[in-house]
Amino acid sequence: MYTYLTKSINLPINFDDNMCRAKLCTLLGCSNANLVDFFLHKQSVDARKKHQIHFVCSFVVHTTCKITRNATPYNAPQDYLLGDLPQVANPQHIVVVGSGPAGLYAATYLAKSGHKVTLIERGSHVSKRSSQIAHFNQTGELNENSNIQFGHGGAGTFSDGKLTTGISSPLTHTVFSHFVRHGAPQQIMYSNLPHIGTDNLVKIVDSMVAELQSYGATVLFDTLVTDFIVENDVCKGVVVQSVQNTHQESFNNQSYNLDGQTDTQTTQKITADKVILACGHSARDVFHNLVKHNCQLQFKPFAVGLRVEHPREFINYSQYGPTHKDLPSASYKLVHQCQDGHGCYSFCMCPGGTVVCASSSKNTVVVNGMSNFARNEQNSNSAIVVTVNQQDLSNLGFGDDLFAGVRFQEHLESTSFNCGYQAPSQNVVDFIANKPSTQLEITPSYPRGTVCTNLRTLLPKFIGDCIVEGLLAFDSKIKGFATSGVLTAVESRTSSPIRIVRDNETYQSNISNLYPIGEGAGYAGGIVSSAVDGLRVAMSICK
Repeated sequence: MYTYLTKSINLPINFDDNMCRAKLCTLLGCSNANLVDFFLHKQSVDARKKHQIHFVCSFVVHTTCKITRNATPYNAPQDYLLGDLPQVANPQHIVVVGSGPAGLYAATYLAKSGHKVTLIERGSHVSKRSSQIAHFNQTGELNENSNIQFGHGGAGTFSDGKLTTGISSPLTHTVFSHFVRHGAPQQIMYSNLPHIGTDNLVKIVDSMVAELQSYGATVLFDTLVTDFIVENDVCKGVVVQSVQNTHQESFNNQSYNLDGQTDTQTTQKITADKVILACGHSARDVFHNLVKHNCQLQFKPFAVGLRVEHPREFINYSQYGPTHKDLPSASYKLVHQCQDGHGCYSFCMCPGGTVVCASSSKNTVVVNGMSNFARNEQNSNSAIVVTVNQQDLSNLGFGDDLFAGVRFQEHLESTSFNCGYQAPSQNVVDFIANKPSTQLEITPSYPRGTVCTNLRTLLPKFIGDCIVEGLLAFDSKIKGFATSGVLTAVESRTSSPIRIVRDNETYQSNISNLYPIGEGAGYAGGIVSSAVDGLRVAMSICK
């Protein structure tokens, strides 16, 4: 038996296995009898010619004969979480702070390798977290520790579940395969724009934690890390506090009790040989705690802006033309270099999705995007953001120190709260004209309601000007992008404004045995790169 990876071939949108088999036999110069099996390796939509939209596909094929054209020998990438892992000789107690993709994948690898793992998450288990988010959307009562940003699965759980990434790592295959084992759609293995959807992610992260517990790991939800135990520049554990009404909570038939008390202010020290910090980009309290212990942190450039919504059918038509009924909801990726040197680009595009309230502090408004797997909601949305550097913030009066970016985020988020948890919104055409909207041309999907305003007054002038310049440039790529749609403020949590400095070889910070990982530490940008970073550091620890 021989295994090959084929060159790309064009296939119609409605292709079937028989059509595919015939095409592959012709491509490879083999008979039908020689082609034992085949499966998709990569699939993308080519919509450059609207009257000839088709799939571009490559396949992994198994044949009984050698292939000499249009294919290369193929070895499947290794899945580092499949099967039994080599057991560590000297198991240690490792605390993992944060249950986003970085924390979950790191904790799983470590526990499966024989380490004693305690996973600590300030937010609730995903089932309870979903109820808390729904409660906030209905009442405006925000749980500051369990919301869109914080909780089981991390911020990515209540997003689109996009798995696109710009990194190249052999560990990405492990990330994707592990998702599939826990219920993700098989198509994420070959789609060029893979996504899971929030409706699937809530079940998947539940399954992942159940597996983690089966390896003997302890999982503490609703448990806030309030400090780090540091002695002589060595991290020896964490101080935690329950944020439950009682300290005891039960998930998956396992109960955890910090100290048997019902006083929510009671704290406990959890000692550990190593602490992996996967706290997410919004855990500002963690950054302040680290500074107190002289941990080395640095400012990191980030981006801020607005969410733009257009009707899903408009985006579909612009990308596919009139014959798009059998295609998935259309996506886009737009980038523009502004005249003043700043970059303006679309971010976290959610086809057929909704704009969500991603606030994690009371009396603030933060927006983000979310899609279910079907991507069939009325509108499609994305962030339109502008890069911000340290000099920008200094010029705006926010200082040039480590926390300048955090202060700027907090300013934008509190300013956007002028109408409560209703989000300030504006028609795209009015934003460009710099005049307040009095009536929105489409209904925003933001669940807490919106209020018409002039968003230009909420943003620094250079950011507003760059977004206008970007919108006009994007209109040349998607006709009507700048003459329709609605904008909602404020998109401020695109990435962490701070990086926790770590050694390139051991992945430790200047505090020994403290391993900052993932997006919150400044070493990833999205679900896949965060999970890869978690795996990479866990594997390094096991070595």
